[in-house]
Amino acid sequence: GQPLPATAWSPIGAAALGYQGSVGAQGTFYGEKDGFTSAEAEVLGKYDGAGKLIGIGIAFRGTGGLGYSDTFGDMKNNLLAAVGPVDYATNYAKNAFDTLLKNVAAFAIAHGLSAKDVLVSGHSLGGLGVNSLAELSGNNWGGFFKDANYIAFASPTQSATGNNVLNIGYENDPVFRVLDGTTFSSGSLGKHDGHQESATNNIVNFNDQYASTAQNLVPFSILNPLNWSAHGSLGYADGLNRVIDSRFYDLTDKDSTLIVSNLSESSRGSTWVEDLGRSGEPHSGSTFIIGTDSNDWLKGGAGNDFIEGRDGNDRFRDDGGYNLLLGGKGSNTFELQKPLQNFSFANDGDGTLYVRDAYGGISMTRDIGALVSKESGSWWGSKEVTYNVTANGLLNGTELTHYNHSLNGDAYGNTLVASVDGDWLFGHAGDDLLRSDKSHVTFVGGAGNDVMQASGGNNTFLFSGAFGFDAINGYQGSDKLVFMGVQGAGQGYDYTQHATQAGNDTVLKIGDYAVTLVGVGLDNLSASGITFA
Repeated sequence: GQPLPATAWSPIGAAALGYQGSVGAQGTFYGEKDGFTSAEAEVLGKYDGAGKLIGIGIAFRGTGGLGYSDTFGDMKNNLLAAVGPVDYATNYAKNAFDTLLKNVAAFAIAHGLSAKDVLVSGHSLGGLGVNSLAELSGNNWGGFFKDANYIAFASPTQSATGNNVLNIGYENDPVFRVLDGTTFSSGSLGKHDGHQESATNNIVNFNDQYASTAQNLVPFSILNPLNWSAHGSLGYADGLNRVIDSRFYDLTDKDSTLIVSNLSESSRGSTWVEDLGRSGEPHSGSTFIIGTDSNDWLKGGAGNDFIEGRDGNDRFRDDGGYNLLLGGKGSNTFELQKPLQNFSFANDGDGTLYVRDAYGGISMTRDIGALVSKESGSWWGSKEVTYNVTANGLLNGTELTHYNHSLNGDAYGNTLVASVDGDWLFGHAGDDLLRSDKSHVTFVGGAGNDVMQASGGNNTFLFSGAFGFDAINGYQGSDKLVFMGVQGAGQGYDYTQHATQAGNDTVLKIGDYAVTLVGVGLDNLSASGITFA
């Protein structure tokens, strides 16, 4: 291949590999053994700015090729993987590309590369190829590929080795995980959302078919052509790239619940993107909802949600809990769905509007330009009222609804003292001292190592992001600790995995940061007083 600009990928041709097998006009390698000639693979090289080879990629292609014979051949391989010989799926990569893989290994070694410099990937049948190579890697091709990096998309199978492959797919893709390992089971023809250790288990492709009530009257099955709309490679490429680009990405793990909008352009401005629970087992933990760069309608549930609108004029809804809403670019609206009097609002002076509902749930919102409440109308009806978010309060015409009283710090160390019950104290960056002898005060220390002193009771201590190393004096059983969007919090909601006794104090270590409850023993904590969102 010809080196491209720094860290670019370029095809590695048959001549460079010394390969004598069947190769297409575009450099695609075809399967070697009879019965596998429709299999396709690409070999790519990654080069640095000086043109030096620094990595190799092997990409197995999915079902379909340049003609009907290729497509039917691939479909036959898919069928044999499901109901053919027991080892058919396991040996797929060796039967299709034994010599090619031998030559790639030799080429890599000749260029000073190890298996850790090799990435193997593929979609659908190509994902099956990834799992096959991973499983065979220790005992074939001199063991060279044993430590390669394996990422499969929409694979029907999962390697028995498990720990060296990441299988990524949508739970409503009927092909993804259709086999249990490489075994066809009774569940293969229906919903097959059982937990797989090597796979992502809770990512939903929210497309038009998933959203349609009528289309979901027909049971979910790989035999249902409508369900195949979640399997296409474009939905994978675009949707998963938005997941990777998300500001919430570092808060997720492979079992996180992600709802990824892949609606058609005409449906985005009229369909709420939410967790409908239509294609798998019930979800637990926080829910992440990722929009598009168009005008989206994004809706959380009663639990804890992370909702990202990206570009476009987006509309948001949520039914409670502790939530993070990022509007992104455009004119974005948060629909409260209840009267304004059911909520209180606090502005931290740095772009974040906090919305607290009547049950104590808090939504942290950014880039939201308007709120819409639902008020009593004439007779038994209701009406929607729009309030613009301004620096001074919520503005409806000439009517201004003031924010909750708050004290806002800056980027340096501040001392903030609550003056009324229900106050909000925003420290922001720097090492702050936040003090209060009032009740129902919300402490938000922000970044830096903050000290909080409280005595009034029924307070909320809210931590988000990289909050630092904080200390709380005067913590009481009526107080609440809330961790929102803190990397390392996990989704088990078990505070004991973070808590240790240190002398007379309790330390809650969340990821890289910690909160010390001064003079508080472990026995004084309870799950009801600590929330991880």
